Amino acid sequence: MPTLAVIGAGPKGIAIAAKARALAAAGLDAPRVVLIDRSAVAGNWTGKQGYTSGLLPLGTPPEKDVGFPYAHSWGAATAAVTDAMAQYSWPRHLIAHGVYADWVDRGRLRPTHRQWSFYLREVAERARAEVVAGEVTGLEADGERWRLTLGDGETVWADGVVCTGAGPPIRVPGQPRGHPHVLDGRDYWMRVRAMDKAMGKRVAHSACVIGSGETAASVVISLLNSSPKHSTLDVVTSRGILYSRGESHEENRWYSDPGDWPALAEAHRREFLARTDRGVFSQQAEAVLNASRGFRTLAGRAVEIDAGDKQVVVTVEYGHERERVAYDLVVVAVGFHARWFETLLGDEARRRLGQAEAEAGLERRIDVDLSVAGLSPPLHLPVLAGLAQGPGFPNLSCLGLLSDRILRRYVPSGPPDRIDQEGGARDRSAR
Repeated sequence: MPTLAVIGAGPKGIAIAAKARALAAAGLDAPRVVLIDRSAVAGNWTGKQGYTSGLLPLGTPPEKDVGFPYAHSWGAATAAVTDAMAQYSWPRHLIAHGVYADWVDRGRLRPTHRQWSFYLREVAERARAEVVAGEVTGLEADGERWRLTLGDGETVWADGVVCTGAGPPIRVPGQPRGHPHVLDGRDYWMRVRAMDKAMGKRVAHSACVIGSGETAASVVISLLNSSPKHSTLDVVTSRGILYSRGESHEENRWYSDPGDWPALAEAHRREFLARTDRGVFSQQAEAVLNASRGFRTLAGRAVEIDAGDKQVVVTVEYGHERERVAYDLVVVAVGFHARWFETLLGDEARRRLGQAEAEAGLERRIDVDLSVAGLSPPLHLPVLAGLAQGPGFPNLSCLGLLSDRILRRYVPSGPPDRIDQEGGARDRSAR
């Protein structure tokens, strides 16, 4: 039985573990799935580890649960796999707790991140996911297997590895570490209560949020709700305008069924990702901000931070012009490093990855099973799969299809072909 190691026990890892359990229930030879995480299962969603307060609404509809879109990925066994996965669905979770009717009658409200973490942990428990508590400190290719070294010296061997989870926050030049008035998209939520108490003692304050994605949007809304009267808030965005995410059927369907995605021109795929996923606010966040005052958009790119004892000066570059603006508080929320896993790689793994990537760029080298094409043993990188394979793989939009794509490589039910792409093309030709 092959072993698939997943770095991170969040939604993607839990979806893969649940699908492996469903495949076994359907009579298929599923691999052993090991989730490795240094913290609690679904811990980043609780509000106790940063990234969120835990009280923010989920940006993705909860119906897009660990099995969505329940695709026809397993031939004659698909019905049995779907039946098994239905036991881990969001509606089944609500039914088990006696609140399904209430949720429907209230208009299918988005759960909070903390409520979503409860659901994910319950799925992990019911699927009997194998979880190893520890931090992966090394990832080396040893023959045709991966050797994962943990912080306590333990070694985990695997035939394939999946890297999930957010990397470290992207920083602005000059951004200090541990400064009380300069925070990022992770530690803001761990320090927001103490910060609110300190800021509340002042008549007013000026704040700046650098970024235009969903992390920035949630920080902006938090600051608007907690800042004293007459405070000012600037949102620095390189595009000059805050855009909201598209939510039409024509846009959403690509997240659920990316079968024809690779047939689009690369320029059009990049445009789609920028328009619907990267650097945009959700419509829920946009609705809150539309009814809010006290903030303005500042066009430009933050190129430097100079943090003093009392104020923080941000240098904003827009075109050929530069402006220096002083604030009481600055939150850098421009995103997280997607290629964080490279810091774990040993010499041999780094050499093989470099050969596989060549000059094409890693995003272009992600194959159908979300692994790096030409790299052995397989390294699956769903967070980088958006450009090559579909916009839903880096986020929560098609967790069931993500697990299908990855696990099919390890299930001896035939070669890992391009069923999803062919099926998607056939479905659309009939419309």
